[in-house]
Amino acid sequence: MAVVFLVWASLAPLALGARVAVSGFASESRGPKPGHRIAIVGAGPAGVHMASRLRQMGHTETTLLERSDRVGGKSLTIYLNEHGEECEQQMDASGKVDTASCVAHEMGTCFLHNGYHSIRELVDEYNLTHVVPPEGRAMFSHFSTDRFHSQDMDEFVTSSIMDGVRSGTIYAPSWAIGSKLKVMVALLRAVKKYNTLHKEIFGEVEFSMPHRLSRETLQRINMTFLEFLQSNDLYALSGFLMFAHAAQGYGYVTTIPAFYGLWWITPELLNGYMQMSFREELEKFYDPKSEFFQQIRGTWVRAVVTAIVGGAADVVKRTTTMLPEGYQKIWTTIAEKDGLDVRYGVEILDQGIDRQLDDPSAPVRIKYRQKGKNEVIEEEYDFLIYSAPHAHAKNFVKDVAIQEESIFSSLKSFVLATTLYSSEPVLDYTDSARRPIMYEADKMSGPSHDGSWYADRWDDLIFGQPITGRQTRVGYQFYENYCQGGDMMCNSDRTPNEGGAMESSERALRQFRGELERQNVSGVNTLRQYPWPYFHHFPQEAVQEGKVWDLLEMQGQRKTWWIGASACFESVHDVTNYNLMILRKYMGAKIIQGIAMG
Repeated sequence: MAVVFLVWASLAPLALGARVAVSGFASESRGPKPGHRIAIVGAGPAGVHMASRLRQMGHTETTLLERSDRVGGKSLTIYLNEHGEECEQQMDASGKVDTASCVAHEMGTCFLHNGYHSIRELVDEYNLTHVVPPEGRAMFSHFSTDRFHSQDMDEFVTSSIMDGVRSGTIYAPSWAIGSKLKVMVALLRAVKKYNTLHKEIFGEVEFSMPHRLSRETLQRINMTFLEFLQSNDLYALSGFLMFAHAAQGYGYVTTIPAFYGLWWITPELLNGYMQMSFREELEKFYDPKSEFFQQIRGTWVRAVVTAIVGGAADVVKRTTTMLPEGYQKIWTTIAEKDGLDVRYGVEILDQGIDRQLDDPSAPVRIKYRQKGKNEVIEEEYDFLIYSAPHAHAKNFVKDVAIQEESIFSSLKSFVLATTLYSSEPVLDYTDSARRPIMYEADKMSGPSHDGSWYADRWDDLIFGQPITGRQTRVGYQFYENYCQGGDMMCNSDRTPNEGGAMESSERALRQFRGELERQNVSGVNTLRQYPWPYFHHFPQEAVQEGKVWDLLEMQGQRKTWWIGASACFESVHDVTNYNLMILRKYMGAKIIQGIAMG
């Protein structure tokens, strides 16, 4: 059996979680009251989604204060035609959006997978174009014949696991004849064990954020994610996860706390890839056109996976998919269709937010300027929702409490730099091989590879009909020690400015061009670079102290909700799920298919 289930390698920032249900937390009524004027700082995915769900519950007096000139935050899409010129997607003659002649190039959020229920529900709710799977990965690593040639994903995973079998770190029974069978048995064993451990540690996770863990459980995972995998004899997964976790911008498995690795890699994800692997293997021999026979095959696949690894999710055809209209289209569509009040170009003054905490009935005062105007605008609100990076809140919020500062000062972050560039085709990737995504697995093994060109994506091949010759692609660099990319990157409170541009790091660009040159990539022309402040998270000590949950439990105090990536996990799935969780926990909202009702 091929191990194509590991074809995920998605850069999305994307995370996992269970489908939202109606019952659960009891309401503690710690949110805005009917008729309250609500200010949301930041119109990224968390802010736009929260404003939309509050509107569904009848809260119409909500204003989003956005620093840039657009909504979407780190969901940023650039649209280019076949000549490399910026364009707008239009309807074709059949009334569908023409995504092929004006291609979406994702500079931030890019992928969905089978666990992204909240995002798929938004795609359906706002009638966006259905997702498409980016087929094929070019894997460069020390398992290849040389650094200029790649393997397919299943060949890479097979090489990685067989290397462990030969060294004795990965067990394969003597009756497993041949590398494919050995790999299949090793993976099934590891996935089943991982799923069991995950349930023991996190229990049932309704929303993507796990409930507060006991001191004993926290001690059980008081280690890096790689140490967790190794100490639990999960070596068959460690090779794949070593590159896949960093590929998302979520840190190296050698340094990131095991808590975050377990949060991201759920049983739903692993089971989904096992299902897809069975399905793709069957398709090599039998691919019925009849929907009836496809359903029979799907039922059989689900039964087999459930029997082997336990608790499988719905049958999955493709686990990793993309949006032809671009991720940013989700948030712009929500803002437009829901008529959200978004103020653009807002520059909140230093200490410009005064919650007047000495008087519980006093309004929240916010002072700001809008770009191009000298006038100071002062407005009053009844409730504040802060979705910007929490670590910088003290620069804008006058009265950050001791408890809040204790939590926010612990937050750390990384940098994920995306570069839009054009070049000639890359050997064994975008030449005659014509694969849409590339990974250099060895460059994601630890901080010594900070800033390496470790991943690449060819959106024209995924969404359009790429012309021969020069290609436009998106390259990726990850920094744990991000200040080495230049002084500009040390500021972790940055967003693209007017026109969607972001200040580039010359040092990061030089490193990027140098690595392309060493890979014999010719004709390179860098168009735009986005060194995103990425994955705000708590280090190991703060996780052990329970600050992840302390932040959740102080929601609604001091007239404030703190939401966004700083409050949970970087992915759009997690920030939207976190919103739904606090709406129900603190306002008693009923959540059905991602829709909030009071």
